[in-house]
Amino acid sequence: MKTAIVTGANGFIGTALLQELTDCGNAVYAVIKDKNENIDAIVGLPGVKIIYCEMDEISRLPQIVGNMQPDVFYHLAWAGSTGPARADYALQLTNVRWTLDAVNVAKELGCKRFLGAGTLAEFDVNAYSPVDGSTPNAVSCYGAAKIAAHHMSKAECNRVGIEHLWAYLSNTYGVGNYTSNFVNFAARIMIAGQPANFTTGEQTYDFVNVNDIAQGLRCIGESGKKNYAYYIGSTKPDKLKEFIKIIRDEIDPAIELNLGAVPFNGVVQPAEVFDCSKLVEHTGYLPCVQFKDGIRDTVAWLREQIMEGKL
Repeated sequence: MKTAIVTGANGFIGTALLQELTDCGNAVYAVIKDKNENIDAIVGLPGVKIIYCEMDEISRLPQIVGNMQPDVFYHLAWAGSTGPARADYALQLTNVRWTLDAVNVAKELGCKRFLGAGTLAEFDVNAYSPVDGSTPNAVSCYGAAKIAAHHMSKAECNRVGIEHLWAYLSNTYGVGNYTSNFVNFAARIMIAGQPANFTTGEQTYDFVNVNDIAQGLRCIGESGKKNYAYYIGSTKPDKLKEFIKIIRDEIDPAIELNLGAVPFNGVVQPAEVFDCSKLVEHTGYLPCVQFKDGIRDTVAWLREQIMEGKL
C-alpha cells in the first residue's frame, strides 16, 4: 500500500482524487482547512485520515502527522480559483507562497514526489499577456499566479531534493461541481429557458470529466517523469459548438442555439495544447467517460440541485 497526502481534499476535484486513490488501495491523508468544511463525501472512504490544517499554517503539518514518508504530495488547495477572486492579486500571490510552503512540508515529511495542480489558464496568459499592446483582464492574475507557482515550486523541489510534477487541468465538469464553469453555465441557462446565446464556438475546446481528471492525477503521481508537466485531457477535443450541441440535446433538442450572438474576445489555443498523448505514453492514462455520458449524469444532477435551491 502506498501513502499520499492531498490538500484541498474535500473540493470538487479533491473528492474525486480521494475516491480514485482509495479505490486503488492507497492510504490517504486528506488535508482539510477547518472543521467547518463539509467532508460528507470523503469521511467514509476506506484508508482516508482527515487532517485539519489551514494552508496558512501548513508548516505545522509534520507536527500533526509525524514523519510518515508519503509517496506523493498532491497539492490541490488554491483559494480564489473561480469568480471575481481570480482578480485578487494579494490572494493569488498568497496561493503561490502556500504552494512553496507545501513543497518544504513535503520534504520535511520525507515525501518522494510533489504534484501541483495547474491550469490551461497558464497557456492563455503566456499566449496573450506578453504581447505588446495587449490588455489582459484582471482575472489573468489567477493564471499568472499559477505560472509562478508552477515554476517556483519546480525550482524549490529541485533545491530541496524531491521530484516535481505538474498537471494542467482542463475544463473539468461533473456531478458535484457547484462552480460557474462553462458546462454548468451553459446547462443552467438552457434548463432555465433563457436564450442560448454563445460565441460562434469555432475555437477548439476540451472538457474532461472529474473522474478522468482524478485518474490522470493518480497516474502522474505514480508514473509521471520527474520535472515534467502533463495535460490531462479527454483525448477527444473538438470545436466548442459541438460540445454545446451535446449539452443542448441532453436538456432539450428543440432549444435554438444562437451561435455567434456573443462576441469572442478570448485566446484561441492551438489544437496541440489539448494533446495528452505524452500523459498516455508515460503513465498509461486512459480516460473512461465519454462526454455524452458524463453530460447525461451532470445535467440530471444540475436539475436536482436547481429544484432543491442549491444552484
